[in-house]
Amino acid sequence: MGASTLPLLMALKRRGFIPNGSAVIEIGAQQLDESFVAAKADIAATGRFFGVTDPPPPFAWTGPRSDTNVLAGAPLAREFWTWLGLSYASIDIDGSPGSIPLDLNYDEVPTEFIGKYDVVTNFGTTEHVANQLQCFKIAHDLATPGGLMLHVLPASGGLNHGLVSYNPKFFWMLGRSNGYKIAFMTMGQSERNSGLPQNLLEFLALYEPKAADDFAAFRMPVTSIVVALQKVFDTPFVAPLDVPTGATTEHASLRDRYWSVFQPDLSFQARERDLLARIREVYDREQAFGAKQADFERRKRDVYEREQDVAAHDRAAHMLVAPKKAMHKFRRWAHDRAPRWLVAAKRKMFGIAGATSDGTPSRGT
Repeated sequence: MGASTLPLLMALKRRGFIPNGSAVIEIGAQQLDESFVAAKADIAATGRFFGVTDPPPPFAWTGPRSDTNVLAGAPLAREFWTWLGLSYASIDIDGSPGSIPLDLNYDEVPTEFIGKYDVVTNFGTTEHVANQLQCFKIAHDLATPGGLMLHVLPASGGLNHGLVSYNPKFFWMLGRSNGYKIAFMTMGQSERNSGLPQNLLEFLALYEPKAADDFAAFRMPVTSIVVALQKVFDTPFVAPLDVPTGATTEHASLRDRYWSVFQPDLSFQARERDLLARIREVYDREQAFGAKQADFERRKRDVYEREQDVAAHDRAAHMLVAPKKAMHKFRRWAHDRAPRWLVAAKRKMFGIAGATSDGTPSRGT
């Protein structure tokens, strides 16, 4: 597992593909190479993306180095995954600690592990296995719906490495057959070009004596492919099929086996169209409800504003009438408490000796 894995993990984490506390399983227990261990800044940055506050482990070599095996004694990737807060497991037959021993050529995933893992990694393992169908079925079965399958695999060159190489079309067809979402895909190229290794030249020479001369100058770029596939649908694995999209067949058994390719009405694209239509329907209903809500709020504002206008009018009227009422009350109060001689004097002064202040006839004295 090299340093190039770290930016990929940060990008996938930033896009929401790897929740905190995810369960990860490696197809082939991985070791950390020198480039990874030396990428201290990227390791720390990845930890921050995952909310880790503890410093990273030392990732120390556990044994002597080897000139023929660059990963001899290299630290296990388990330390890195668990430091990120992910629960860890691996599939391997080499006796790695805690690994699940599965033969990728023939074995099926045990029931208790089906759909259990949020992240399934295949960092340079399946190219060493002849039964590619079973390899990718195992990855599919391990992943939970919504989980990621990360593949970092050889594309060309390295002719003495593994049994097979991969191209982008393989993962395109794999995704089509199983409704995967391609979360990320790229290719990398090494600075070195490879020729035919000596042991392959010797093997070819058994059947073609001029092989050594014919391929002496042969060179091929060393490239790799990096793919992150998201398992969207919880359906059984369907093998990739190299036929054009929209192809048909008259054989019922093939239509059933490759239903996602040959039966458009049952395909993932049809399911996705149906899902999008239902999402659109819900969205339209929410928009209509929102419009009604906005209209209701507008009418509430209109009623409120009218009530405010009426209240303002009432206040203005009260301000005009209240002083007159207050003055009338004050005069009644002052009249009731004034001395009789003062009341008589005022009546005589204003020529109303025959009437009381409230307009009733006077009874005299």
